[in-house]
Amino acid sequence: MTDIIQIQTMKENTKGLEPIPCKVSPDIYNSFPEEVKDALNKFEIFFRRSLFTDSSLLNEVMKYIFDKRGKRIRPVCVFLSALASAPSEPFNDKTFAGTAAIEMVHTASIVHDDVVDRSDLRRGDKSVNAEWTSRIAVLAGDYLMAKAFMLITEYEMYDFMSIMSRPIVEMSVGEMIQIEKSIVLDTTEEVYFEIIRKKTAVLIGASMEVGAKSSGAVHLAETMYRIGENIGMAFQIRDDIFDYEKTNLLGKPTGNDVVENKITLPLIHALKQVDSGRQKKILKCVKQSSTDRKYISTVRDFVLENNGLTYATSVAEKYVEKAVGLIADLDDSHAKQSLINLAGYAVRRNE
Repeated sequence: MTDIIQIQTMKENTKGLEPIPCKVSPDIYNSFPEEVKDALNKFEIFFRRSLFTDSSLLNEVMKYIFDKRGKRIRPVCVFLSALASAPSEPFNDKTFAGTAAIEMVHTASIVHDDVVDRSDLRRGDKSVNAEWTSRIAVLAGDYLMAKAFMLITEYEMYDFMSIMSRPIVEMSVGEMIQIEKSIVLDTTEEVYFEIIRKKTAVLIGASMEVGAKSSGAVHLAETMYRIGENIGMAFQIRDDIFDYEKTNLLGKPTGNDVVENKITLPLIHALKQVDSGRQKKILKCVKQSSTDRKYISTVRDFVLENNGLTYATSVAEKYVEKAVGLIADLDDSHAKQSLINLAGYAVRRNE
């Protein structure tokens, strides 16, 4: 079993596995305690090292995936939670292994989602299914999911089984509900909140819970979960707002959610502002956008005209307020302030 001392020296013994910098906003990253920055660097080495296999193809796929990983929000949540919960001895083997398991589950869900959605791009780069094949993408996702549970058993973190299995079940159910609603196009606010809670917020909540439990602060696990869940809700709403803000090189809206017939909060609110006749016309544009992207602009303009983005932002801010209210009850520390900053970043970020 790898201990913390070995994690610190892995970089010297592992060729080509240098840490990938954390991609959250530099302003937010710079506000993190030095202990968290150091833990993130050690984690990247530990994480990448734990994934390599006897298959050169699988190694190539793993390297491709993790060179292009996103903001590391879930590892950040684990380490900030651990430090805020147990400042004297926050990180141990279970913290690193639990963080790796969380990140593997998250990444597996993304790889599988791209197959389900038939997406060719992920953050501007080719998805795994586009770079290779859907079969390879599914197998890579399966490998990541299985590897997560191997880590849990290897480090004898049997009490983490329920923490890890719950998000997997929730994400699967959330994806099925979203697929169902993309066919009938009748998503309500209540259903939308349930979808994003299952698909995004539950795993971020689990990340915070892992941080508390791995550091021995079991009494704070539920509070930390709720903090993470609220941050996750705000984070996903902000992502859904981006879909109406982002434009391509020609200045036209990307509208990926619209193309996939996903009815998210900005559009749900806008539709509630008009009569049934107008609703039907806009929903027809949503359906047609999957074959003709010219309809995306119509939907986007409709959302803007009916204050969909303003409303969605106000809802995201309420989730941040809930998270900050829970964080306020923690003991004062640098990590506590960083959690507050992270919660605010969920709605202020521009990427």
